[in-house]
Amino acid sequence: MNFYDGFLGHDLGPDFNSRGHRSKEIEELNLHNYILFAGDNIAVGWDKPVEETYPYLVSQKLKTDYYNLAIFNGGVESIKFNLLTWFHKVSKKPKAVIISCEFLNSFIVSDQNNMSHTHCDLNNDIVKDVLDSGNYTGFFNMRNVLAQKLIQQSINCPIFQIEFENKIPLFHNQVTNIPHVGDMFDHEKISSALVREIKKTTEKIRP
Repeated sequence: MNFYDGFLGHDLGPDFNSRGHRSKEIEELNLHNYILFAGDNIAVGWDKPVEETYPYLVSQKLKTDYYNLAIFNGGVESIKFNLLTWFHKVSKKPKAVIISCEFLNSFIVSDQNNMSHTHCDLNNDIVKDVLDSGNYTGFFNMRNVLAQKLIQQSINCPIFQIEFENKIPLFHNQVTNIPHVGDMFDHEKISSALVREIKKTTEKIRP
């Protein structure tokens, strides 16, 4: 994991573009007609061909382009950082922002020299203690509240949030929620629910 052109991205490889995202290059994007995705593991869809992931499926069904900022186990910090960076660097705003998060309170760690960045190991006993302490003291709750308010103040377009069963959502108001019950990795079901809600709540997403 590293910083590329101001964005946080995965290590570069065949599955990722030059900014470490599982998406086409920004320079290839139709900035007049696109949707922006952010999130973590499910939005990355590492276990599936990109054509079977819900960001791709939604874009095909709505006949829009898309960009995917999702970071594996990135948590709220990667969502906030990449979204704010996007709206600072890219002048054309998206038709909508779609956010999902499997591990909202996950976090990214670095070595002491700030040279190596990676997602935390959620199975590590020390990390589990940090997560428990952060939840018990209210640290993560307040961190998420601040991230929510900052994102909402900085984004002037519709926000849709996929709510997974028994998972902590980032937003608690002022967004359109799409509940998802059942298999978290059912990208076809997720995409269909998103498309129904987007078509119902906005007429702005057009080719």
